[in-house]
Amino acid sequence: MFVAKRKDGSFFSLLDWKSREDVEHLTKGEQFFCPACHRTLQIKHGQVRKVHFAHMNDSCNASSESETTYHLEGKAKLYESLLHSNDKITLEHYISTTNQRADVYMEAENRKYAFEFQCSTISKSEFSKRTQLYERANIKPIWILGKEKLGNIQPQMKFSPFQWEFLQRFTPRSPPYILSFCPKTSLFYYLCPSFSINTSTTYISIMASKSWLEQPNFLNIDHDSWKEHFLHYKKKWRYSYSLYKPHNYLRKYCYSKMQIPLSLFPAEIGLPVPSFYRLHTPVIEWQAWLYFDSIYHTPLHSIIHVPTVLQNFKRRFKSSHIILRELPLVKTGSYEDAVVEYLDALVSIGALKRETPVVYRKIKKELPYLSMEEACKQDRIILEYLLHIKQS
Repeated sequence: MFVAKRKDGSFFSLLDWKSREDVEHLTKGEQFFCPACHRTLQIKHGQVRKVHFAHMNDSCNASSESETTYHLEGKAKLYESLLHSNDKITLEHYISTTNQRADVYMEAENRKYAFEFQCSTISKSEFSKRTQLYERANIKPIWILGKEKLGNIQPQMKFSPFQWEFLQRFTPRSPPYILSFCPKTSLFYYLCPSFSINTSTTYISIMASKSWLEQPNFLNIDHDSWKEHFLHYKKKWRYSYSLYKPHNYLRKYCYSKMQIPLSLFPAEIGLPVPSFYRLHTPVIEWQAWLYFDSIYHTPLHSIIHVPTVLQNFKRRFKSSHIILRELPLVKTGSYEDAVVEYLDALVSIGALKRETPVVYRKIKKELPYLSMEEACKQDRIILEYLLHIKQS
């Protein structure tokens, strides 16, 4: 940490002094205390790390993590990057009502922000707890992932469940993004997920900025940059992945109830939807369950009732056939958005007709595929048509 209290109650910041000699001269013989736990602090004069304060026993009730060199450097650079605004900026601000110490605290236009520069993995419960404490104090937490946790940022990324927790959005209508910061370049990185191929591979749009932007503007999201990759993945899914052990139950269900092999599932399954990030289960699998449960055996021209579809879908994730993704920073919407978006995608390709917000009608019967080649050909036709409709 860089900020400590003197005996007289005033604050002293080590970042105000660039020279180590100045720090040693100014602090000689003086005692410093933690603003949170009030325990005595010592000044560390390492050869690699910045001069900083540390607890004698490395323990504080306002922080459960020890600070690495990367975290110290990032916190300092983050503070410096925010100083360019005319807002009130405080480094290591202690919030007594929540017993938390924000890495950087900012007040702007009657709003309060707590910036958390996270460089180590913490538990899901700890992440949620810290978020909720800030929110109860009417402080908006801005969680920032240290770039070293992401590695090389490129259009195709593999996000861990922990990294997905950093997904946030400015408004219910704005695209969600993961925010990262690099101390070496002092750059903020905004990573907007475009489409997840499977549980590990996600295509993103990237925006870098020297300044923190509360509302990043992703004007040039390339929605079909992943098209060929996904078509290749879908082909492999038909030929081999559908035979894997984790899909045993789905494969048996498909064959016994639909009387078709899982490898020849309808091309209407596996369509991109905006709220794909709500589900950890890959798009082919969760849409297969939905389609088989609620659409496949529905007679032509019969209605499909959204509440019934949602009830069937909920039954699947209660049975762990479908796994939802926990996103503590995304406050609006739910998995239900992805379900309705999928039904609307089926409308776009002419499989369903929407009659009311909760009633759809089946207007196209599934094609019986005689070969894998025919199924893969239909996969391409339907996906290209859907993407063309979205872009026009």
